[in-house]
Amino acid sequence: MKKIDALKRMAKEVYSVVHPLIGSSESGKIMGSGFGGDKTRFIDAVAEKAIVQYLRQNRVSCTFIGEERGIEEIGDKPDFYLITDAVDGTTNAVKGISFVSASLAVSPTDRLDDLEAAVVIDLSNGAIYEAEKGKGARYMGKKIKPSDTSVLEEAVLSVDVSRSPETVEKVVPLMKTVKSVRSLGSAALEISHVASGFLDAYVDIRTKLRTLDFAAGMLILREAGGLFIQPDGRGFEGVSLTELSRFSVIAAANEEICGELVSLLHRSPR
Repeated sequence: MKKIDALKRMAKEVYSVVHPLIGSSESGKIMGSGFGGDKTRFIDAVAEKAIVQYLRQNRVSCTFIGEERGIEEIGDKPDFYLITDAVDGTTNAVKGISFVSASLAVSPTDRLDDLEAAVVIDLSNGAIYEAEKGKGARYMGKKIKPSDTSVLEEAVLSVDVSRSPETVEKVVPLMKTVKSVRSLGSAALEISHVASGFLDAYVDIRTKLRTLDFAAGMLILREAGGLFIQPDGRGFEGVSLTELSRFSVIAAANEEICGELVSLLHRSPR
């Protein structure tokens, strides 16, 4: 079976167990702490368990990287890395807000730039974004590309400043310039929305995102033709999938939008 097909099957398994829990009273029950110290909610634990069960039942050998379990070798001879965020947007899910996703991506190495395939599933409706390296990106089976918006004043921007009030001043120039601002609460899904043209850009300069938060979305956006960089202009070459590093990111439809965002961030108050 192709890796992209396996990713889609795993994503659907997550959807089957998570979708009924969105907005439920038990979804937010604290079960412990996950990889990196964040609280593990019941809905997170159930979602990640569904992925691991799929791997074991289908005798898939891999190095698993998850938000709750951390790094775990599954099977006898792991020959690839599977990086996942089983519930991206846990706060939304617990509150019953229908903007929640799961993201999964595979790489033959421990390097972010070697990703081969990725899937992001919208856990509110089961819609799937997917990409394979060198083969473009798709949404519900149809090829996608970012928007043609090339002027920031006409752009719809999604920006995350949650739990990071010190970043608000830095993004104010962006918010004053763009046509419209959103803050939706699921990085992987927001990046995928840039890939399909629903959004023109997504910015998170909190230095809080981990590779598992954006790996799948990054491949989908790049395969669609968009840009995914750090605010200082650097890419993500050489970044390890298994190291717990945190990043700020810019996801943009094109070079024009990306350039304007970088310029405004560099001129913003420090």
